[in-house]
Amino acid sequence: MKGLLTRYNESDIVCFATPICTWNMTALLKNFADRLAPLKCPHIIEDQGNFDLQDSQARTQKFVILSNCGFPGENNFEVVKAVVACCGPSLEIYRNCGKLLKGKEPSILKIVEAWLRSVEQAGREMVLEGKVSKDTEIALRAPMMSVQEYVAFLGM
Repeated sequence: MKGLLTRYNESDIVCFATPICTWNMTALLKNFADRLAPLKCPHIIEDQGNFDLQDSQARTQKFVILSNCGFPGENNFEVVKAVVACCGPSLEIYRNCGKLLKGKEPSILKIVEAWLRSVEQAGREMVLEGKVSKDTEIALRAPMMSVQEYVAFLGM
């Protein structure tokens, strides 16, 4: 963990990536986040009614959240959005209907490849501009297919 803390502190951009399993991040990511505690100092701070420990040094990195879920609907990400809000993410990418990402059908591949190009564009913009353009944000959030089509795709 000591090496990971060093890399974390030296990073310009930190990306937390996780699938959503039962409405929240995986235990592995939660464990990692909990183990960032040595970067805090024993002083309580308050921000708009939320309390936390103060960072021991000013954070300079930007935070990116990347998550997918096999279910349709944006509501699947509400818990993880609340959890990561404290780091003030610069970019949040949430992909519902995540089973499409493994689809092999040509029509599905076309949809997924277009979305993945928008993810790559977002990464490029974060590195070069420090933020993501509105057009890229719209492309990231665009539905891949309707709920009814997705449920049919799953065979349910």
